[in-house]
Amino acid sequence: MTLHTMLSAIFLVAAAPLALVVANGAPDASSKTWSFYDPSYTYCDPGYPLEQDYSKVPDAQLEFAQIVVRHGDRSPVHLISHDTSEWNCNGVAEEIYLHDVGQGKDNTTGSFRQEIEIPSWNQKYGYENIIWKGTCDVGELTDKGKAQHRLLGSHLRSVYVDKLGFLPKELSNTNELYTRTTYVWRTKNSAESLLGAMWPMRGISPAAAIPLHTFPKEIETMYGNSDACPQLHLLLGQISRSNEYQSFLKEQGPLMSRLATILGVKGPSWYDGWDGYFDVLNAHKCHGKEPLCAASLPSGSANKDGESCITDEDVAQVSRNANYEWAFKYRDNALASNFTTLTIGSFVGTLRDHMASHISRKLGPLKLALYSGHDSTIWPLLIVLGASDRNALWPPYASNLILELWKKNSGDRVVRVIFNGKVLELRKEEQWCDMNACPLDQFYKRLAQFIPTDIATECAIH
Repeated sequence: MTLHTMLSAIFLVAAAPLALVVANGAPDASSKTWSFYDPSYTYCDPGYPLEQDYSKVPDAQLEFAQIVVRHGDRSPVHLISHDTSEWNCNGVAEEIYLHDVGQGKDNTTGSFRQEIEIPSWNQKYGYENIIWKGTCDVGELTDKGKAQHRLLGSHLRSVYVDKLGFLPKELSNTNELYTRTTYVWRTKNSAESLLGAMWPMRGISPAAAIPLHTFPKEIETMYGNSDACPQLHLLLGQISRSNEYQSFLKEQGPLMSRLATILGVKGPSWYDGWDGYFDVLNAHKCHGKEPLCAASLPSGSANKDGESCITDEDVAQVSRNANYEWAFKYRDNALASNFTTLTIGSFVGTLRDHMASHISRKLGPLKLALYSGHDSTIWPLLIVLGASDRNALWPPYASNLILELWKKNSGDRVVRVIFNGKVLELRKEEQWCDMNACPLDQFYKRLAQFIPTDIATECAIH
């Protein structure tokens, strides 16, 4: 069970904020407001590292870089039975072939291309799940999402290949790169799109293939894995039963009830949290699709009075609620530190250990590690680092978090953290280091607070 699935099973009871961030950034103790966002925030597209804005750490040389990205724009992961919109993902094809390891490029099965087929009959044979029109699977990377990562890859090339000369112009030695994705298709396609733009015009011979490392989902550490860590389920239950969260869910209940009626949805996953609403409404918004209306209202009808259709303010308030909900779980409750540690701490340990292994020269020629994950990968990492409220909102599609390891002329090492094209901004309450050049020992000390010492023991329910 992933953390997203677990949320659907637990958040029937919930809680209110200790302090909220309203549009102007001022705290508001009133639970009537529930406004948790920043006016400069956009979910549909991230910021990118731009060559013209990028500068080196003074008197230092870049040694190693780790990039953690969220997959790009995707189709919704929740189905609305009367959604008549069309989602297409076939503008960029993925072709695959099989071959015996160690054999030449002619020793293959020939190439194949998987195509998602949504039959025209759809509901004819009585399935309750009715899917949209088009060529997208549920939660599939759209052509827009692939383009986002190609754009990100081209910007990364401009910085790390063209400007710094840190990475080679042609990737003749794939040992200089380590790539890991989750088992989910959209994270693999995102990594493929990004790397294809960083090193364009690569061949398709087996020798030139870039390995995409993937952990079995049973032991995945790039998001909260409650199957592997039962303690997560217990902690989330305790967080959900707090008076604060319970108050929040109660006060936003009328909005949730109205939206559930319009969308025609029911069940615990739609009544115990805002994930599903955020997913569906923002996916439609990012593609400029018509507002979703009640099934009884014909598509394109002029009767969009806010009672029968989703409004722009609905989408905005759902986003505020979802942002508050996640910040409360990972940061703003008494159990948050332990919850965040068990959610992402093992992966934090991986990032730290990769830095240490590079310094001790155990990684050979490796210069770049790329991790392609999810919002539930990026978000807790931002909390670990103490990101500002503005930076700790729901990570946009194709969000990119870069950890650069620099060696100064003095021999000291520092870490720079860049999020969506800018040096990471920290909360006023957590100015623990300069993210443009954080001394390595200080950076390690911060990460250590969120790295479990014995994950198996800490995850077990005693």
